[in-house]
Amino acid sequence: MARLLEVLRSGRVLLMDGAMGTELQKVGLRPEENAAAWVFLHPERVRAVHEAYRAAGAEVFLTNTLMLNTQAWADALFQARVRPDFMLAWRTALDLIGPEAPFRLAAIGPVSGQGTQREFDNLQDLSVPGRRCDARPAHKNCRHVPEAILLETCSSPRVRLAIQRVRRGRTPPVLLSLSFLRNASGELVTFSGHPPEWFARRAKQWGVAALGVNCGKDIGMDEVIEIVRRYRKATRLPVFARPNAGTPTRTGRRWVYPLTPKAMADRLPELLEAGASMVGGCCGTTPEHTAAMRPVVEAWNGRQRRA
Repeated sequence: MARLLEVLRSGRVLLMDGAMGTELQKVGLRPEENAAAWVFLHPERVRAVHEAYRAAGAEVFLTNTLMLNTQAWADALFQARVRPDFMLAWRTALDLIGPEAPFRLAAIGPVSGQGTQREFDNLQDLSVPGRRCDARPAHKNCRHVPEAILLETCSSPRVRLAIQRVRRGRTPPVLLSLSFLRNASGELVTFSGHPPEWFARRAKQWGVAALGVNCGKDIGMDEVIEIVRRYRKATRLPVFARPNAGTPTRTGRRWVYPLTPKAMADRLPELLEAGASMVGGCCGTTPEHTAAMRPVVEAWNGRQRRA
């Protein structure tokens, strides 16, 4: 399971997939629905999104489980007369990506239940795939164990509690991805008010294997590049980034994201220069964005090999 970390430390950049939620909205997911429930309710549509990203050239895939540990997930399944089952959901989500994918990350969000709650207030319910795969290639558990666990869209020091919980026992490596905004003074901080360096200096001692940034309130490529640069100055951990396709505007019942695949790919060299070892997309990005990023990543890796 250290294979992902070995690649990240080798100097070769990995290309991640893009958004799942906004892609599922195109095929029927309503804004009030829990996207993770579609692992059970519409698995063929989830699989189709993964396949589209694979065809576009992605190497690293996230399970459709960001909202798995919320009450809304359980409610959605109860209404559909499906029994909520964490471990079955993880296995199904990993299977929908497929064992042939180079790298699969088990993604989970900050699992707060209501808007009045803090991140990880329902930590006792946090459930992730935790047993390492046997080293034998044909071992039956291998296809249901991810290369890493990704705690994503986190934004407060309470994530440390989740990292401790996730790392109990022999679990895969833990990756942490944070979300940022600009405060009233224009400073880049998490929603808890902490700058990128604060987390970067603590991530390794908390047991984090790689540190990233995704999503965020009105956070564009400029901000993501700055965050990666500041991470890189404060930590030697591998750094990754999954920017949104810009800040969306509401058009009817849909959100429209302004960054085209070409516009996003044009900024990718700056992100790589800043120190990102793994890049992909978050909200609003599509398989077309991934396809546009692929030649940039390939050219970068080619230059690194020749250097």
